[in-house]
Amino acid sequence: MDGAYPVDGYIRYYVPLDIDGITEAGLNLSGGAYARLPERHVTLELSIQGHGGIRRIRLVRIDWRSLKGGHSNDRRCAGPWAGKRVPETHFHRFDLNWIESERRMRKGKLPCAEPIDELIPTFEDLISFAGIHLNIKNINIVPRPNWEYDLFP
Repeated sequence: MDGAYPVDGYIRYYVPLDIDGITEAGLNLSGGAYARLPERHVTLELSIQGHGGIRRIRLVRIDWRSLKGGHSNDRRCAGPWAGKRVPETHFHRFDLNWIESERRMRKGKLPCAEPIDELIPTFEDLISFAGIHLNIKNINIVPRPNWEYDLFP
């Protein structure tokens, strides 16, 4: 490789978000994908910096066509998918990971998810889905990852 990508080949981005034209300090959209795995293992996540900017608090995440093939939810998760395995394309919704009685997010990296039943065949379809479900009106400005297509990997 020519060094254009990190050693692990994972392309990452972090961008601040605006609400009604005002950039909200600490509110970010992040995403990532492997450069050599087109249309696979894409993540989009909303997060906010915690008090003092010390740590990032994850709010929601969409995992699309994960290489891990999905994951098992903890039994303490909210909703019908508690303790069940979700497929490779799934949504870590806020309400599944929020503990109301403690007024905080669950520990870990949004451990509770549910399948996305909607067909999402392309990156552009993923971006459209994310725009609706993350409530980001201009998400279509997120560029397609600069994937490397290779006939002989």
